[in-house]
Amino acid sequence: MTDVERSGAGDHPWALAVRRGFLLTLPLVLSGAVALLVLNLPIPGYQAAMDGWWGPDWRAAVQSAWQASLGLLSIAVVFATSHALAALVAARQRTDTSPVAVALIALCCYFILVLPGKGLLSSELAVPRGVFLSVLVGIAATELFLRLRRVRGLDLSMLAEADSELPAVLKSVLPGMLTIGLFFVIQHALIAPYAQSADAIGDRALGWLFGLSDSALLRTVLFTVLAHLLWFVGVHGNNALELFYRDHLFPASEANIHALQAGQAPPEIITNAFVDAFVLLGGSGATIGLLIPLLAVTRGSRRRLSWLAAPTALFNINEILIFGLPIVFNPTLLLPFLLAPLASLLVAWGAVAAGLVPPNAGHVPWATPLLLNAWLTADSWRGVALQLVNIGLSVAIYLPFVRRNDRLQRARTRATFARLISSMQGILVQPGQQLLGRTDEIGSLARSLAARLDQDLRSGRIHLAYQPKLDQAGRVTGVEALLRWDHPLLGGVPAHVAVAIIEDAGKINEVGDRVLEMACRQLQQWRETGLSGIEMAVNVSPLQLEDPAFAARVERCLARHRLAPGALEIEITEGHLVSSTETSAHNLSALGALGVKLAMDDFGMGYSSLLYMRRFRIDAIKLDGSLTREVLNNASCREIIASVGQLCRSQDVRLVAEYVETQAQRDLLASLGCDGFQGWLYSPAVSPEACRTYIEAQQAGARQDSPAIV
Repeated sequence: MTDVERSGAGDHPWALAVRRGFLLTLPLVLSGAVALLVLNLPIPGYQAAMDGWWGPDWRAAVQSAWQASLGLLSIAVVFATSHALAALVAARQRTDTSPVAVALIALCCYFILVLPGKGLLSSELAVPRGVFLSVLVGIAATELFLRLRRVRGLDLSMLAEADSELPAVLKSVLPGMLTIGLFFVIQHALIAPYAQSADAIGDRALGWLFGLSDSALLRTVLFTVLAHLLWFVGVHGNNALELFYRDHLFPASEANIHALQAGQAPPEIITNAFVDAFVLLGGSGATIGLLIPLLAVTRGSRRRLSWLAAPTALFNINEILIFGLPIVFNPTLLLPFLLAPLASLLVAWGAVAAGLVPPNAGHVPWATPLLLNAWLTADSWRGVALQLVNIGLSVAIYLPFVRRNDRLQRARTRATFARLISSMQGILVQPGQQLLGRTDEIGSLARSLAARLDQDLRSGRIHLAYQPKLDQAGRVTGVEALLRWDHPLLGGVPAHVAVAIIEDAGKINEVGDRVLEMACRQLQQWRETGLSGIEMAVNVSPLQLEDPAFAARVERCLARHRLAPGALEIEITEGHLVSSTETSAHNLSALGALGVKLAMDDFGMGYSSLLYMRRFRIDAIKLDGSLTREVLNNASCREIIASVGQLCRSQDVRLVAEYVETQAQRDLLASLGCDGFQGWLYSPAVSPEACRTYIEAQQAGARQDSPAIV
């Protein structure tokens, strides 16, 4: 089984919903992490300075911010997970289900399970003991509701009459009531008879479990394993196992302090400060050892997230990594997430037991930054040395898993990219398709690509390549500027996908103007160095024609680069539904009056070429590749091209064939009426330097079928 096949489970709607739910709650995690840091920053004089600046009530204010963000994470995860799952199912099944309505029902079901004995405004509710229950309820309530909604007997939509929105609402009434009722039965029939709260049952079980051994080391090993398994399923392991701190770690710290005050050797190796400084390096999972490889190995969004997590990780706050990367429900990182703190625990225990590092005999705030907390815990430079050893050990443990996780994520992204390209095969005959609004992984990837637009424009990853156009005599008459987008992970983004994303992102005018500017600048540079007699063709989206100022901007661009209007040819893709509004008509008329040449690209898709030939002066028609590729083997294609050739001759319009790859294909197209050719028989789209070299060779009398110089 390949890595891509292993990662296929991540495409299940539940996995996608959980992943998206955590991503949607990332702002809460970030805000809560900052609030925790502000509350617990262990800098001498910090607390007094804050009291002086903001007054004694600042802690309550920051605590409220924490409770409203990270403290309510479990509630947010219910809503976000349910909403994501409902949106995915609605998109795939094309139903009229409202994701918000489903998420509200799931939230009600969650409150039914957790509110008894607390109350909605109870401070006990604003403690992130875990989000595992949140995930379970979010998925279970959503699935139950959606299945009930498909039961015909529960559909009340037939009671609606004229109101367009009422049927969808009525269709959800009985399924929603039944879903909430079932969770009420679960709470009062299965949970309430056995315990006042699940927390009380859990504390009794944990007390028995940790009491099975008299060995502090074995108890801490058990605590480490349990806490990190809970973290993996979304439960705040440290809060859930607070009993271990209360009954074992804190008493051990007090015993060491009292022994030192009595002039005796500290009896305990494992204390609260020991665990914070030498085991939970950068937070649970010793994730400072994860953060360093992430910064060194990964690229893109994961690396940016790592930089975002780095400042708080230094203070042992790592929720950003756990919920944002995520580590939660990520099987690739489970093993190192367990091994790194266990290995650090054993090494640190051995170092203190062997007398290499002094035992802890004082209180050290848990948010004390790395290195400083090690110094204070051991009251010696040896504590710092031990922490550095454990950091190096955790890095060594995490590194191969980070590489594998990165490889799996890249494979997943590439597979999603392949599906995106496949889904766009019909984009030319399905105008108006929205990529950024999709709720699946294709939509997520499209939004990620859209977010890179400005950056890649500045860096040159979005650039132009140039493909020569030749006449029947083999002379280069012009070049077409073609958009190229080189993604650092995905490689080349196909032009039609790039344009669809740019249009969806509302940046087509900005990018289109940039393309026009680059193309005109390049033509002027060629002319200044002696390359003359060629025209520059630039593709224009029909959406650009809807901008009233488009023709004026084209005129200014030509003037800036001292180019005659006839040196520029605007190509409009027929496959897009070209608008017939007054604005687009005005722009086309203005461009024609200016002297800019107009060409209809991809002729043969059937939307608007004949209409535009009637209304505007068209200088050239470019045949769609589906016609030219099949011309040798398909009689229908030959008949269509011959008919178009006759039409072009009668209208004094040039007929250009794209995707010309063989001499036989070129000769047949010429016999059918084509007087211009473009394709790999002559040259692919190449860099400005390679295109100039090719043109100069052709102008110097090279063979018309000579291969491109690249």
